Amino acid sequence: MSRPALLAFDVNETLLSLAPIKAKFDDAFGIGAPVGEWFARMLHGSLVANHVGDYRSFAEIGTESLITVAKKRGLAMRGEDARAIVSTMTSLPPHPEVYNALERLFDADFVMVALTNGSTKAANDQIENAGLHPFIRRVVSVEEVSRFKPAPEPYHHAADVMGVEIADMMLVAAHDWDCAGAVAAGARSAFVQRSGVVWSLPGEPPELVVEDIAGLADALTGSASTPIRL
Repeated sequence: MSRPALLAFDVNETLLSLAPIKAKFDDAFGIGAPVGEWFARMLHGSLVANHVGDYRSFAEIGTESLITVAKKRGLAMRGEDARAIVSTMTSLPPHPEVYNALERLFDADFVMVALTNGSTKAANDQIENAGLHPFIRRVVSVEEVSRFKPAPEPYHHAADVMGVEIADMMLVAAHDWDCAGAVAAGARSAFVQRSGVVWSLPGEPPELVVEDIAGLADALTGSASTPIRL
């Protein structure tokens, strides 16, 4: 496998665990808390924002989505309560293998950035709070182009600001839609198939499929026998 000039990591679920926000949902909703529905509705809101030209922060869309999900369940959630739950996103912990895996990639001289639908401030807070700042060269937020992934602009912007060709950038994500968006924009991609995550889109998955970021480090540094494929 040829070496990418740039690794662009999605943040939520890819690098960071959603466990703390799931706990907040359990407190608010009880058993069967709709975290997945909320996340899907938040993505839906970002896609609509792209289509109609109504960009606003992912946190704002997340708050709107949470209030809507609560309303569907007959719960009257105040805006400040929804914002407090969504703000948990800025202090998510990394998945257990992430720190050591990024350290291995860093030591192997890979250039790494975070490419996120979150705002610049929120994403920088996330990387700092998770202790990953020694390895991430830059946070690239969709805020800089006012278009959410998987639109092509964020991927091209990440390559441009880091001075590489889009074909030499590899997007790493635990979301099939993000991987598909990167490939459609001309980038390479690695799909992180964490537990419970499956490739659900038509067509073939990207060139590299791994179980976690340690698997990515294995594959890119040549310390794995065979990368996982679907």
